[in-house]
Amino acid sequence: MYPYVVADIGGTNARFALVTGKKSNLYTLEHVHILKGQDYSSFEEALRAYLALVDVKPTAMCAAIAGPVLGDYIQMTNLSWGFSCKAVAEQFGFEAFTAMNDFAAVAAGIPLMGEDDLTTLKTGAPKAGANKAVFGPGTGLGVAGVINHNHQWLPNPCEGGHINIAPSSAFEAEVIKAAIGHLGHVSAEAFLSGPGLVNLYKAICEVEGSTPYAYEPSDISTKAIDGSDATCVTTLETFCSFLGSFAGNLALTYGATGGIYLAGGILPRFTDFVLNSDFAAKFAHKGPMSPYVENIPAYLVTHNELAFNGAAAWLEQQLKA
Repeated sequence: MYPYVVADIGGTNARFALVTGKKSNLYTLEHVHILKGQDYSSFEEALRAYLALVDVKPTAMCAAIAGPVLGDYIQMTNLSWGFSCKAVAEQFGFEAFTAMNDFAAVAAGIPLMGEDDLTTLKTGAPKAGANKAVFGPGTGLGVAGVINHNHQWLPNPCEGGHINIAPSSAFEAEVIKAAIGHLGHVSAEAFLSGPGLVNLYKAICEVEGSTPYAYEPSDISTKAIDGSDATCVTTLETFCSFLGSFAGNLALTYGATGGIYLAGGILPRFTDFVLNSDFAAKFAHKGPMSPYVENIPAYLVTHNELAFNGAAAWLEQQLKA
């Protein structure tokens, strides 16, 4: 079966890797290369360039794409690339070629993660074989679930990052009200992302009656961690509160008694801050449904190649099927 190619393709970079085997739960990845999407006129041209670098004839491929995957033809959202999965398989002589949403690949990688790949944000006891859900604050807010069906893990991507953000206190309601005046629709992504951290800071400044500085997301998190700006401290505390509430909401929505997983993005910059925040308390505060979520754990995934592993796992399931 091996080797085969996996790719993680966003609006800026196209990351490729060669899968050469599997050790324990995780796949062996070699020849990881990052190509700039703008340097290539098409997906096929970028793939051809990668294969020339590795000089290996792969048997199959899975590409994780930042955007919707609704059929054979894939049209990238932030690149001009468009391609047919069937045509790519024929052109490159693959036994199989499949594409999937990039956060579906992240979700498919979750069941492969071991204790060493996770940091516990909220303690609990995950139920074996139960639904899991994952979300990742980064440039945006990706959300997906993964469901065990007939002993196979099936990723279930969605657009959960664009649901309305919900307050858990009067202060948070005021912050959302302030943001509505500037953004109109205040989604979860509007606060729970890198750019969202700036939106949240500006809304809190308005509630406090102060003038916001021209901070970048990293400025806000840095000044919150070192305590040099009180409004930044409040901003990151509020971010963690919304983060916990959203995680608990996701547990209810997906019935994710197998755990909630937070993936990469901006969170590794301030993991200790999250651990010392009211993240876990907000997660568990669900009124009559609090007993349902109180024992559901939450983890931060620390493994660097989650999407590659998920794409490899999904491809392997397709090949076996």
